[in-house]
Amino acid sequence: MCNETEKVILATYQLEGVANTWWMTTHETIFPQGVVQDWNIFLEAFNDKYFFETAREVKMAEFQRLRQGFQTVDEYEVKFAELSRYAPKLIENPVNRARRFRDGFRPDLRSILVSLHLKTYNDIYRRAQKIEKDQNERSASSGSKFVPSRDAIRQGKRPMTGGKFQIPPNRKGGIGKSGPSQNGQCLLCGRRHGTSPCPRRPGVCFGCGQ
Repeated sequence: MCNETEKVILATYQLEGVANTWWMTTHETIFPQGVVQDWNIFLEAFNDKYFFETAREVKMAEFQRLRQGFQTVDEYEVKFAELSRYAPKLIENPVNRARRFRDGFRPDLRSILVSLHLKTYNDIYRRAQKIEKDQNERSASSGSKFVPSRDAIRQGKRPMTGGKFQIPPNRKGGIGKSGPSQNGQCLLCGRRHGTSPCPRRPGVCFGCGQ
């Protein structure tokens, strides 16, 4: 991890055009001889030159509202690092920076991190990555074991309603009935006896017909 002076060196090395000219002509004013280059001082001077105050306030407010939400751990960390540049005083204390970073995680992840009593930003970040990886692996493993029920994938079967088998309409009339068929024959005994009760209907004595 870079210290404050190394951050300034790396940042100014990437300046181009008018920004590089600005730095070359003002760096001795910002950091007089014998003064250690401090990242927050450099950032404040740079923002004063190239970033309007109202825009900085918007970014600072965005940083204060920042939460992980649906972002991954890595996405949240990138956003935190990006917006924290506009609120250097809020994170100049390493402990405050780590706590603010930790408290922005989703509740399920944050509760684990709080219980671990981690102190540094990097420790919190690395542990959050491991927890997220473990959660993703468990979800993937659980999902792979899911098997749809046979009823859900069965095709061409008539559904059951209320737990009772539904008899097709064209078969309901002929079960247990003694009425005549279309040719006058009884459906039970096969004889023609008109509308008289069938002598072979259920419960009738074969001897007397009653």
